[in-house]
Amino acid sequence: MRFKINTKNFIIEAICLLYILLFVYAAVSKILEFENFQAQLGQSTILGAYAGIISYTVIIIELLTSLMLSIPHFRLKGLYVSFGLMCLFTIYIFIILNFTTNIPCSCGGILEKMTWKEHLVFNIIWVAMSVAALFLYSEMRRKTAFVMLGIFISAGFLVTVLNVTSQYLIHKENPFVRKFVHGSANKVLSVPLNNNRAYFAGNSKGIIYIADRLAPLHIMAYDTTLKIRKYFKIQLDHEDFPFRSVQVKILGEYFFIMDGTVPVVYRGKIADWKGEIIMKESGYYFSKSVIIDSANIAFRTQNEKSGENELGVFSFKKGLKSKLHTQLLQKQIDGFFDTDGMMNYSPQNKIFTYLYYYRNEFIVTDEKLNLKFRANTIDTTIRAKLKPVYIKEIGRRKLGSPDYVVNKISTLRNNHLFVNSKLRGKYEPKEMWNIASVVDVYDVAEKSYLSSFYIYNSGSLKMKDMLVAGNNVYIISGMDLQRYTLNRNLKIKP
Repeated sequence: MRFKINTKNFIIEAICLLYILLFVYAAVSKILEFENFQAQLGQSTILGAYAGIISYTVIIIELLTSLMLSIPHFRLKGLYVSFGLMCLFTIYIFIILNFTTNIPCSCGGILEKMTWKEHLVFNIIWVAMSVAALFLYSEMRRKTAFVMLGIFISAGFLVTVLNVTSQYLIHKENPFVRKFVHGSANKVLSVPLNNNRAYFAGNSKGIIYIADRLAPLHIMAYDTTLKIRKYFKIQLDHEDFPFRSVQVKILGEYFFIMDGTVPVVYRGKIADWKGEIIMKESGYYFSKSVIIDSANIAFRTQNEKSGENELGVFSFKKGLKSKLHTQLLQKQIDGFFDTDGMMNYSPQNKIFTYLYYYRNEFIVTDEKLNLKFRANTIDTTIRAKLKPVYIKEIGRRKLGSPDYVVNKISTLRNNHLFVNSKLRGKYEPKEMWNIASVVDVYDVAEKSYLSSFYIYNSGSLKMKDMLVAGNNVYIISGMDLQRYTLNRNLKIKP
C-alpha cells in the first residue's frame, strides 16, 4: 500500500513539476519577446481584438499557476487551472488549423519551432497528463470528471465568444488591429520606367496607361502582364494655355486632359489620341477631378468667399453645366487643409468615394454625388492634426505644423477601396514599416474593413501610386512599375 501511495504521489509530483517548468518557460519566453508575442497575437483571427489584455493575462496566469502547483495546499486548484489553460490552448489551435485562413504564431522559445499540428498533439498530451494527475489526486473521481467536463465546455464557450466578438470588433468597430491574409498579395514582376515622374492615368480593356507629370502628352501603355509596352502621343487642337497642373485620365474608350488652374478640359478617344476642348477658361476652377463617364466629371473646387473645399459635377451633355454639393465635405479646422483628400470612382458599381488625407473618414456617394453614407478607416484619428496659418504678405495658406497624414494613396475597384495608410496599427512590427507600405482593403458595400497586405519598397523608395485592375495590383515605386497578384479572398474567414 505504501508503495502504491508513493508511486501515485511521485506521478503527481512529476506532472506538477513538468507543468511548472512548462509554464515558467513559456511565460519567460513571452516576456523576453513581449513585443513579438503581442504582434503575433494581434494577427490571430480569434484573439486579435483582445491581443493587448490577453498578452498580459496569459503571462500572469501561467506564472500564478506555476506558483499554485509548487504549494501543496493549492496544488489541486493549480491542476484544475492547468487543465483549463491547456484546454483553451488546444481548442484555440484546433480552430486555427481547421476554420481560419490566417495562421499566426503565439509561442516563444523552442515551442515556436513546432508546426501547428505538432503543437496540437503536444497540447493533447499535456491535457492527458493533467487529467491523470487530477484522477490520481482526487478520491471522488466522478465529481472530478464532472468538474473537468464543465471546465472543458467553459473553455470551448470562451474561445467561441472571443472569436465572434473579435471578428465583430475588427471588421465593424476596429480598434486599429490589422489583419494580414497569408498570400493575399504576391509580387510577380517589376519592370523599369524611364523616369520617376510617372503616375497611373487609368486602365481600359486590359491595358494599363501611365502618364508623365512633366510630359503629359506622352502615354505609356502596358498589357496586364507588363510584358507588352507601347507609346502614344496625344494631339491637341489648341495648346497655348498657361498650363501649370496638367492631369491625364483615361476611362473606357475616352481620355481626358485637364488643368483646373486654367481651367481647361480636353476629351478624345484612345483610338486616335486626338483631344478636343470641351471646357476652356470658363471660370470653373478646380483642384482635383475624377472621370464619371464620357460626359460627366466630378471635381473639387474652393468656395470664392470662404476658400473652403467643395465638391461638384461638370456635365458636358448639353453644353457645360455644373452642380455643387456644398454639404459633402465637413470642416473641422479651416475647411481647406483639413478637407483635403483623394477622389475615386467605380464605373462598375457607380460609386464615388472621397477619402480624407488627415483623418479616418471617407465619403461614399452615387455617380451624381448624392450622399450614400460616411464611413471610417480603421485608425483612430478622428480629428485632423493640423495647424494652418494664413500669410498675408503672399496671400496664401500654409501649414504651421508638420502634416499628420493618415491616408496617403487610394484606389477603387468595384466596391473595394484600397488605402495606403501612413499609420502603424497595434501589434505591428516596426521593422516592416522600414521596408514596406501597408494597404488596407475596405468593402464599401458592406461598410467594413476586410484585411491588409504589404507592398515592399523598391530599394529605399516607398510606393508613389497604386492601381487595382482585375486580380492585379499595380504599383509605381521610384522608377519601377510592379505587379502583384491579388488573392480574390481578401476577407479573413472567422
